Amino acid sequence: RETDILLKAFERITRGKCELMLIAGYSGVGKTALVHQVHKPMTEKRAYFSAGKFDQYKRDIPYSAISLAFNEFCHYMLMEDSETLKGRRENILDAVGSNGQIIIDVIADLELVIGRQPAVASVGLVEAQNRFNLIFHNFIKAVCAQEHPFVLFIDDLQWADSASLKLLKGLMLDDTIKYMLIIGAYRDNEVQRGHPFIEAVDEVRKSGATVSTIELDNLQQGDIKQLLSDSLLSNKQQVTALSELI
Repeated sequence: RETDILLKAFERITRGKCELMLIAGYSGVGKTALVHQVHKPMTEKRAYFSAGKFDQYKRDIPYSAISLAFNEFCHYMLMEDSETLKGRRENILDAVGSNGQIIIDVIADLELVIGRQPAVASVGLVEAQNRFNLIFHNFIKAVCAQEHPFVLFIDDLQWADSASLKLLKGLMLDDTIKYMLIIGAYRDNEVQRGHPFIEAVDEVRKSGATVSTIELDNLQQGDIKQLLSDSLLSNKQQVTALSELI
């Protein structure tokens, strides 16, 4: 059922939508495993799929998961044939103009795709963040296309830094971004009302953007019994005691 929900969301974004799909559940419940289930069906339809993960001990590093995900995407682009890569390079350069270095400062491997870029003027912290968000939006619109929808999976959103939350929120509030599915996994037992992540999601929902949530529960004893029965080629009665122990 959960796999089907994700695949239907993907089908919608291939028709020009942008959606946020959240996966909530305890640590180890299978959030990441669920996303891996849909990776292949999505990429078989020519989607780009990139993943990043926030780290509890790197919350002071802005955009850490974003950087991981898009460096991975750069590697995908570098594996394209020369003509496709050239087209990608031109689209990105058109989108970022003379501000490519702003993106490279966060996504270092983008330099391998678009080449060295000129330095940009130094500005204040707030101005720098706003400038980065603006150029990043242009970058996203250049890489999300009907022939190549973009799926961005970000794990452990409960540890996201404020700059990343602002960036992700901005992407969802930008109605000019199409062909993009953002999948975000988080530990719902570690976020309560007032948590920055929850507040960002509430703001996106109020804007009218499409936000859905899948809540994953722990496996029940009946599930364990079924797994054991299948694995051990036994009937469910024979594995009852073992399923209780597990």
